[in-house]
Amino acid sequence: MGWQLLRVAIRSVFRTPAFALTSILTIALAVGMSISVFSVVNAVLLRPLPYRDAGRLAVIWSSSPNDSRGPVSFDDFEDWRRDSKTLESAALYSSYFKPILTGQGEAVRLTALLVSHQYFAVMQAQPLLGRFFVSAEDRDGPDNVVVLSYSLWREKFQSDPKVIGRPILLNSRPHTIAGVAGPDLRPLPASYAPDAAEIYRPVGEPFGPGSRDGRHLHTIVRLRPGVSIAQAQSELDARSAQMALEHPDVDSHLAARILPLRDDMTRSIRPALLALQAAVLVLMLIACANIANLLLARSSARRREMAIRQALGAGSGRLTAMLLAESVVLGISGGCCGLLFATWGTAGLAALAGRLLPDAGAIAIDWRVLLFSLALSFGASICFGLAPAWRLGSSQLEDALRNTTRVAGDSRNGLRRCLAAVQIGLALVLLVATGLLGKSLLRLRSVSPGFDPQGVITASLALPQARYRSEASVVRFHDRLLDRLGGLPGVTAAAMVSVVPLSGDFDRTSFEIAGRQLGAGEKQSPDRYIVSPDYFRALRIRLVQGRLLTQQDDANHSPVCLISETAARQWFPGESPIGKKVRAGAASGGFDRSPYREIVGVTGDIAQYALGLPPTPQIYMPYAQYPNRYMTLAIRTDSDARSLADPVRHTVLSLDREQPVYDVKTLEDIVAGTIATRRIGIWVLAAFALGALVLAAVGIYGVVSYSVAQRTSEFGIRIALGAGPADVIRKAIADALAMTAAGLASGMAVSYAISKWMLSRFLFEVSAGDAGTFAMVAVFLAAVALAACYVPARRAAMVDPVKALRFE
Repeated sequence: MGWQLLRVAIRSVFRTPAFALTSILTIALAVGMSISVFSVVNAVLLRPLPYRDAGRLAVIWSSSPNDSRGPVSFDDFEDWRRDSKTLESAALYSSYFKPILTGQGEAVRLTALLVSHQYFAVMQAQPLLGRFFVSAEDRDGPDNVVVLSYSLWREKFQSDPKVIGRPILLNSRPHTIAGVAGPDLRPLPASYAPDAAEIYRPVGEPFGPGSRDGRHLHTIVRLRPGVSIAQAQSELDARSAQMALEHPDVDSHLAARILPLRDDMTRSIRPALLALQAAVLVLMLIACANIANLLLARSSARRREMAIRQALGAGSGRLTAMLLAESVVLGISGGCCGLLFATWGTAGLAALAGRLLPDAGAIAIDWRVLLFSLALSFGASICFGLAPAWRLGSSQLEDALRNTTRVAGDSRNGLRRCLAAVQIGLALVLLVATGLLGKSLLRLRSVSPGFDPQGVITASLALPQARYRSEASVVRFHDRLLDRLGGLPGVTAAAMVSVVPLSGDFDRTSFEIAGRQLGAGEKQSPDRYIVSPDYFRALRIRLVQGRLLTQQDDANHSPVCLISETAARQWFPGESPIGKKVRAGAASGGFDRSPYREIVGVTGDIAQYALGLPPTPQIYMPYAQYPNRYMTLAIRTDSDARSLADPVRHTVLSLDREQPVYDVKTLEDIVAGTIATRRIGIWVLAAFALGALVLAAVGIYGVVSYSVAQRTSEFGIRIALGAGPADVIRKAIADALAMTAAGLASGMAVSYAISKWMLSRFLFEVSAGDAGTFAMVAVFLAAVALAACYVPARRAAMVDPVKALRFE
């Protein structure tokens, strides 16, 4: 019985190829987009992480009044970890270490991970060769051992099984290979360590034991079986309260916050992904309304057929089952085509997202996506198949049997107009969301970061202490390098800085104003930049007051610094900061041994963390007075900045053959990366909105065309009685105008509610109820609706009254 019903449904659907093709393509478009977005949601939010017992992995953040997700210090973490009843294993790590490997062919910069000894236990990895670290090696001195990754062992050491105990040079410092990790050691997610570690080294100083206030480390922990996050948080809270009593000078305001690894990874991207999934489901609803309208038109043409079937003994249930079977044939066919579209869409989204999303490389069509596509196709089939089934009625079928000359007209046509109005409203929701987010992005792009990124290339380098033992040698190398870089063709300024703005890195420092006791609310740690004198000219940071740094601001002259406008307003309200003295950054003997620095200038604020955020206080110190081994070049050119990449590398190697640079990027790319997620989201949402607009226009056109066809005789009579084309057109689109107005009104209300509820967090300097955006979208959608109405209305005005009356 079921197979026979299915065969009849297939024959019935494909008896009208144009209808079948239109319906299947409409469903395929909506299903394909839905599956593409769900494949991203699946990879990022649903698919299990590629670790053993990933559900027991978590992270711990330090929490303070100024930062709810801060890094931790070694000693604080040890207090949380020690004697824990909820943590099976817990480890610290840092990805800042990028050592140079020499003695194994050409010098190469490695991606390394500094880890405490329990890291491998947390990740449940086993050594392929040798051993992992022990607790004593967390300290400085015994930390000169390393563990090779499986890939580095194969590529650089040719899978030599005798590497254990072999010495290697990292940053010109001897290290001993203690072990080789197996291929089962999965790298940390990209949101925690951007690149997979090639080599592992113990934490050691300056982040190891004895650094309770040096909060620069990150954590990863594994809960004991059966332990919940709430139980672990309770234990951490109790321990933090005890630490505040034991170390009131450092930990009085410190707390710990533990989060599941998955939740922490996706905290920032989850709302945007769910919003996109909701948007694509709205598109799916529009497609269902469109197909329902087509089926209603087709069912009106089949009323006589349905009446005959009923007269021959088919009951309402049988007819309903037949119509639903036809809908299922359309839905499953469209779903299969949608899967084909989704393979292209998924690949495109994976390439578009790149490294912006955690686990973007795992975006693919798997069994969850296939199950979702099946459920979506079947659910859509039932959704749009119920409309013609609901219209079945015995009285209407009896009327159809009496009318043997033509198909009975659908005089009311209310359901079809209602569905078209729903399409208009849903399309308006997507268009308004796109408009608000697009306007927000334009506002954000117009925000000045406080510097000019065009024509600037950046490249990082780290001078190893074993080769550059004194601060004077560090300064000499940097001076020689800047002199050579300044002489390259097209270079207008060559400088260096410790932290590149908007790069995702930061360096906050303690500070103190000479002769003033700061209150608790005034001790906001400023962002510190160690710079060469030409840095402000290279980035075109404006001078507000005083002077910039010069070559004379070196170790032989009085310590000086510059501060930003925000720092000047906060620290010295109503007075000039020039000549005032502050202390920032720790000297070798600690913060109290650091010299006071005279403020010689005030610069404009720059964006450090993201565009559009309130400016933070900032302080600039000359690198010749505060040498730093980890610096980033910032070179301005009057030509294409990318063309300087190779000359910069060669210039550095010409001074030191064992000093390769890394992270070579243009400053424009760094700034653009800060809004890349917003930009990609808007493009995807705009594609959905465009699809919704097309489907809504097709739906309106179908309703008006059907209405015109049903009223052919009416229009013929009106024309015969003297009505002009304009009168007929106005009459033909009158219902369409009411339908459009109803859709716009309902869409406005829904859009406002959704904008307030879901979009407000993504908007920048744009109100969720922005009147200009709402009005522009409404006018545009109304114009599209009228354009869709005009063609069938024009056709009504061209009706030949003689033929229309003869047909009647």
